[in-house]
Formats: sequence, structure tokens, C-alpha cells
Amino acid sequence: MPHAALFSEHSVLLDLQADDSESILASLVEAMVTAKPELVSRQDEIVQALIAREAEGSTGSQGVGIPHVKLEGNDSVAVAIGVHQEGLDFAALDGEPVHVFVAIVRPADQTDEHLQLMRWIASVAQHQDFVSFARQAKDVQQILDLLTELAPA
Repeated sequence: MPHAALFSEHSVLLDLQADDSESILASLVEAMVTAKPELVSRQDEIVQALIAREAEGSTGSQGVGIPHVKLEGNDSVAVAIGVHQEGLDFAALDGEPVHVFVAIVRPADQTDEHLQLMRWIASVAQHQDFVSFARQAKDVQQILDLLTELAPA
């Protein structure tokens, strides 16, 4: 399955309104749980795990944040992508605001698959037009199309 297929209309947030990183992460996890209802009982745990991960060092750079964690007892990858039009201080490595957030929760035992997914997301995120195109999206389908179109061949 192509990595872009992990995303659905339920896991895309076009206009994040949060004003701090914890609220961003909570919004992303809410979208993730909407897309994968089996995680609803672990929603708070996932938010706290992502907050703890970001406290270890920001995953933000070049306008994109990729908070990610492994979750014991989880048997499938869950993802969400959100666009914050104004940009948010996410303690990014380059000091720039982050506009696009891609959150990932993966099973604890899927290291190889996780590395492949992270490489794919990084390659999409590094595309020179990714952040700009994501910020211009008017509907969820445009974000889903963008993820598919910018995927490496």
C-alpha cells in the first residue's frame, strides 16, 4: 500500500486554529482517532506521548513538524496531517514557524516500516512547494492529492 493511502478525509485538518504545540498535538490526535476509532480509549495517552517526544527535541524544520511515537499494544499505523495558516512556534530546528504538521503513531514492533514511512514523509516535506501548496489547499482532497503527487516515484 502506498504511504499516501494511510491518510483519509478524516485525518486531514485544513485550518488548525491552535495557538500552542500541545493544542496542535491534541487536534492531530483527535483527527487520528476519528480516522481510527479503535484508538479512542488511548487518545490522552497518545497526546501525552507526542508531547513527551517533542520535549526530547523538536521534529519541526522547514515549515513542517513530524511528531511521531511508537505505541505498545497498537497494531496499525495511525496518521494525521494539519495545516496551520499563520504558522506556530514549534521550537523548530531552524527557528522558523511550522505550518504543516504530520503526526504518526506506530506499533512498537514495526521499526522497518516506520523508517520507510518517515523517509517518505521527509521526502514529501522537503519538496520545495509542499508547505506552500498545503497552505493553499481549499479542501481535504487537495491535501490528499498533494501527498500522492509529491511522493517519490
